[in-house]
Amino acid sequence: MLIGSESEGSPDGLPTKDGNVSKTVRLTGMALVGVLLVVLALAWFLESPWFRAWLEDQAGRQLDGREVEIGELDIAWGLPVTVRLNALRIGNADWADDDDMVRVDELAITLNPIALLQGEIELERVAAERPVIHLARREDGTTSWDDVMDDEAEGDMAFWPRSFAIGQGRLVYRDVALEALLDIEFETPGDVDELHLEVSGEGRIRDDSLAFRAEVLYQAEEWRGAVDNLEGRIGDSRVSGAAMVDLGREVPRIEVQLDADELDLNRWGLLDERNGTGAGPAGTNPLEAWEQRLVDVWEVLEAYEARLDVAIDRLHYADQSLHDLALKGSLEEGRLDMDRLRATQHVNGEPSGGLDVQGIIDVREQRLAADVSAEFDSVDLTAALAPLGVGELGMLAGRLNTRIVDGGLVVDDTALDYRAPHWGLALSLRADSSDIAGTDRIGVHLVGDGTHEEEPFAFDLVVGPLLDLASPDTPYPVSGSLSSGDTHLHLDGSIVQPLELDAVEGDFRLEGPNPADLTDLTGLNLPELPPYELRSHLSFSDDLLDLNGLQGRFGESDVEGDVRIALGERPTIWATLTTQVLEADDLLPMLGIAPDTDDGPVSPEQQQWAEEDERRQRLFPDRPWDLEALRGTDIVLDYRAENVEARHVPFTDVSLQMTLEQGVMTVEPLQVGLGGGQVSASWVMDARQEALEGDLSLALDQVNLKALLQEANLPEVAEDTLGMIGGRGQFRYRGRSMDEVMAGLAGELELAMSQGWLDIIAAELLPLNVANAMIAALTGEDQVELQCSYVHFVVENGLATLDQFFMATEIAHFTGEGHIDLDHEVLELAFEGHNKDVTFFTGNSPVELEGPLREPEVNVITTELMVRGVVSLVGALIAPPTAILPWVELGGGEEVGMGCEQALAEFED
Repeated sequence: MLIGSESEGSPDGLPTKDGNVSKTVRLTGMALVGVLLVVLALAWFLESPWFRAWLEDQAGRQLDGREVEIGELDIAWGLPVTVRLNALRIGNADWADDDDMVRVDELAITLNPIALLQGEIELERVAAERPVIHLARREDGTTSWDDVMDDEAEGDMAFWPRSFAIGQGRLVYRDVALEALLDIEFETPGDVDELHLEVSGEGRIRDDSLAFRAEVLYQAEEWRGAVDNLEGRIGDSRVSGAAMVDLGREVPRIEVQLDADELDLNRWGLLDERNGTGAGPAGTNPLEAWEQRLVDVWEVLEAYEARLDVAIDRLHYADQSLHDLALKGSLEEGRLDMDRLRATQHVNGEPSGGLDVQGIIDVREQRLAADVSAEFDSVDLTAALAPLGVGELGMLAGRLNTRIVDGGLVVDDTALDYRAPHWGLALSLRADSSDIAGTDRIGVHLVGDGTHEEEPFAFDLVVGPLLDLASPDTPYPVSGSLSSGDTHLHLDGSIVQPLELDAVEGDFRLEGPNPADLTDLTGLNLPELPPYELRSHLSFSDDLLDLNGLQGRFGESDVEGDVRIALGERPTIWATLTTQVLEADDLLPMLGIAPDTDDGPVSPEQQQWAEEDERRQRLFPDRPWDLEALRGTDIVLDYRAENVEARHVPFTDVSLQMTLEQGVMTVEPLQVGLGGGQVSASWVMDARQEALEGDLSLALDQVNLKALLQEANLPEVAEDTLGMIGGRGQFRYRGRSMDEVMAGLAGELELAMSQGWLDIIAAELLPLNVANAMIAALTGEDQVELQCSYVHFVVENGLATLDQFFMATEIAHFTGEGHIDLDHEVLELAFEGHNKDVTFFTGNSPVELEGPLREPEVNVITTELMVRGVVSLVGALIAPPTAILPWVELGGGEEVGMGCEQALAEFED
């Protein structure tokens, strides 16, 4: 009883010790059962179709709406926990040929349960059976995986498994742009601690089949990947090698080793040739574009370290092949070591040349250091650099030895030959380092020669450090001489940013046989002139070239002034020039006429002109003018010659204002001092058509007859002659040479003189008053009054007809007729005098001027003179006093001709 009553409770009604234990056990059991039920319920839920559907939906959301399907979901509970997804499928992009981007028969993911209970996900193992991946890339570059990749995602190593097991994997890749199709099989050699795949595949790229086998390794924690034991073929070419990429270092490192029989980059589109000049966008300087490319490339190189060892028997790209290509080098800490770059070049299937380069390039603290040696054996630069789109470049041969130390370029024992047939250029140069006078900088001494458009040239220059070419502030010194045939340029100046020709400043001296020889070289319309010499201070910026204080000579004429030239697609020249003494003969080459070769200097070409003209026996040359040069340059010219020297014509001075715009030249006003008077002209010339055409209007005012006779080598006649001539002319012309222009000339010319005095010798000679002229000279009667004169030529198709010729003196009237054929260069003119009073010893017969213009003949042996002579001879035999009767002129000349009143009226009209 005591035992029983004790078991029921204590006297104060509290539970006993045994009761407490049993209640705890019951509560604990109930809790465990509850937890087990929750776990079972959770496990059941995680494996239920509802959870699987929820998981598919969440995965689809993360994959940008791609369809995700899980055939079966099974969880193996235990230590560890393994989740198996059977028949897993991820949909592809809508445009892809394959419905599925990823399909896996069985994906097993083993989790660390302890980490899972702590709220972390740690993957122990990932195993995939028969995974199939379909990837595709369209022609515009978009891919089937673009929208499922998270660009902002960071590599979280917690989700990288400790081991892998992949069996019978397959990757299919289609690339429309590359015309490539790859079918790759991959699997791991059992369970591996790091991702280690044995890969083999086949397919095609362009029209070449390919097959390969390799091992791929990836160490996630080190961010390092590698391809080892690569063996394969592309077309008929064998390829082998290895590669490593290490992104876990502070500076990423890449190592590549490649051996190949033959690679054709053209077929794969990896280096397509760019058609163009390499000038970049419109308005960019080609050299500036080159410089920017170098900067861009170096910025990329500085971000990596690399080791490269490549040997390719034949590498094809663009229109060339590199045979026996060997490239071995390294890039570390901004230093590029080129252990070897060697290749022989074949262009269009034929051997062309080769190169061998060694050296280093180092960049530290924005300073460049280099030591490079190169040998070029007729390298075709056009083919070699075709992928860069730099256009035609030419051929290079020779050796280059250069070092860059402390910002200075040192060139030693360098000799190069360059050929650019498309530019008509060939040059050979030798280069060595040289001190620049007046500075502590090291420049480059360039000596060489060559040809341009078959014209030889030579140069001897000292230029600044080549590293200063792109310096924005440092003037780049250039001094020395350039010669082309007999043309020599001496310069001493500097250039700011030579790669852009930003600014040029300096002094120059230019001399040569003919400025027109430089037209093709400069692109400027330069005139045909005798040998010249010019010197000036030169400044250039913003495509404007200024020649200030220009001084020089051409032929026997001097010139000075200022010139400004706007360079560009259509150059423009502004010039204000003055000549103190102008030899008129020096301007003849501008008209295609050879200057006098006996007195002044002439170029070899102009000497040849004179010889050709002498053989032709023609006055007007037929050599064609360069009309294209007139069309390509605009000119604004203000010119004045203070004194003019000309044979046979009393020119005194010249002033003109000329504009040449779009091939049309206008000279207005054109004023020429002539014999104390002035000739004013307006001249228009249009070179836009196949032949030159235009108009010339002129007016003569107060031209002194005495001065004309003096320059015509008639000083005795001029001594007692007085009179002022006026006139006007209007001409139209068309032709490609002076010969054609004169052959088609049209217009008219009028000359008149109202009064004056004429040397009696000249007046009497016209009607052949030989006896009267002799008597007048003996008696001292020197002058005869000139009452008026009028000349009118009408020109049509090169035939100048003497429409009117009338001259009245106090003793006689004179008339004339005939024509001048400018096409055939012959003339037929006749002048006849009619005495007003009875004169003795007068042969009143016409004076005929006929024959070629170069050597006309004066013919006074007419029928009338012959008859008078015969009659006089007979009279002398029969009755001597009657012998003079045939030579007596009875007068009446005042009735002959138009008269002064009508003549002057004709001129005034």
